[in-house]
Amino acid sequence: MRVMLDINVVLDIVGGRKPFYEASKAAFLKVVELGEAPFLAVHAYPTIYYLLGSAANRSQRDGAMEWVFDSFSVAAIGQSEIAAARGFGMADFEDALVASAAVSAGCERIVTRNVADFAASPVKAVSPADFIASC
Repeated sequence: MRVMLDINVVLDIVGGRKPFYEASKAAFLKVVELGEAPFLAVHAYPTIYYLLGSAANRSQRDGAMEWVFDSFSVAAIGQSEIAAARGFGMADFEDALVASAAVSAGCERIVTRNVADFAASPVKAVSPADFIASC
């Protein structure tokens, strides 16, 4: 099963954010157990790098980014994905880009802590706990 992880789930893992870390990590591990690396939208990479810069020293940030690079498949976003995202009618354009990248990558689920924000997504969004329970 192809699965997109939203940036908030990845930040929970790399940042050890309580109380979300355990469920987010378990969802990541479940995706890996199912046989494919989870997808991460390309625009999440610089965002994660930037956000880690304020919370970690350079060595920690570089180590976390190396884990991200090694652990995820990149879901590309080009002009057609941007155009599609604009048509989804989602309030948050960044979430619409995640949804469009998920469609393009052939994902069946988006794992996020902001499920309500993905109500108009063409790819079903589920929480980390619900993803684990459904597998």
